[in-house]
Amino acid sequence: MSPIRLSDLAFTLEAVIDDAFGQKAMWVIAETSDIKNYPDRGYCFLTLIERESGTTSGGTLAKLEACIWRRNYHTIREFESATGVAFARNIQLLLLVSVGYSPVYGLRLEILQIDPSYTLGNLERERQAVLDALVQDHPELIWLEAGQYITANQLLPRPAVMQRLALITAPGSDGWRDFRHELAQNPFRYDFVVDEYLTQVQGKGAERAICAQLERIRLSEIPYDAVVIVRGGGSQLDFGSFDTYLMGQTVAGFGIPILAGIGHERNVSIADMLCHESVKTPTKAAAFLIEHNRQFEESCLLLRDRLGLVARDALQTAREHLDAETERMRFVLHNFFRDRHTDLAEKAVTLRHLDPANVLRRGYALLLRNGHILTQAGNVQTGETLQVQLHDGIVTVKT
Repeated sequence: MSPIRLSDLAFTLEAVIDDAFGQKAMWVIAETSDIKNYPDRGYCFLTLIERESGTTSGGTLAKLEACIWRRNYHTIREFESATGVAFARNIQLLLLVSVGYSPVYGLRLEILQIDPSYTLGNLERERQAVLDALVQDHPELIWLEAGQYITANQLLPRPAVMQRLALITAPGSDGWRDFRHELAQNPFRYDFVVDEYLTQVQGKGAERAICAQLERIRLSEIPYDAVVIVRGGGSQLDFGSFDTYLMGQTVAGFGIPILAGIGHERNVSIADMLCHESVKTPTKAAAFLIEHNRQFEESCLLLRDRLGLVARDALQTAREHLDAETERMRFVLHNFFRDRHTDLAEKAVTLRHLDPANVLRRGYALLLRNGHILTQAGNVQTGETLQVQLHDGIVTVKT
């Protein structure tokens, strides 16, 4: 066979590929790799691969170069906006592509669209698989009730005041800074005692680092009111450590209420679903603690006001009762003294009537022997001298 020029072969391949795929678009599932993104220029080069097991650890079955030109560059922004996932390597995507071949640059796929629903569905399927496994393996820690996941951590009693806190976050991070600033600047001047357990909160190894800090907190036996896990914002892939089996098991069964403020507005992680309380950002985590303590203070102030009102009512009632009893006592005493006065007056009249002087004045006389009154006739002897007491004097008589 006579040799041909390379350009002839290249042009032939171009014609064959153009005939087979030209002006056609097809949907393919592939994983991203080796991304070279140029946002300022409006284009992106990357490699699309397929692995044996569909995971990052499987062997490579296929690999093709791909690009996104300026006219379709908006699909990256639209994908990130719809999913909250950064356009990065090692993401499995559903892509609308066209096949092109250049004698100079070779075979390349042009990406026309990225389907966000496929990515969201994958994330949700992976999350659901983890939740199903947790429910099956640890029914004592997590279970379904009326379509909601209930965990042992959620059922822990919440302290009336959350003041002593264990904080898990990355050192010097925006999440750490936002949380501490909001806590320190609270308008009610509440004091918080915060012990920091600093660690990485994203990237490879983050889940084990966070769980190791939770184990440190458990072994410390310090009576924390709550454990707070915070991190700043980022893409959905940055939150992968909060969607794992290990993280779900550790959070669901932890013996201290866990408050998560891991900085994402769009999606809810497994850690969010299984912890005691979840808020969207580190700032809101601090605000939640401040508001919780404010509610306790307001309940105390309300009880104080109610106690003051009850005390005033009780004193008023007691005062009215005392006034009524005093009036009744005054009336009773008045009647008592009036009746005693009447009795005394009657007795005085009786005594006046019984006074011997008054009796003698009415014509009666007293028979005396040596100044002693005789009351019985048998005591009088014949021939003795006695005295008769009359109203106006004494007369001596002889019997």
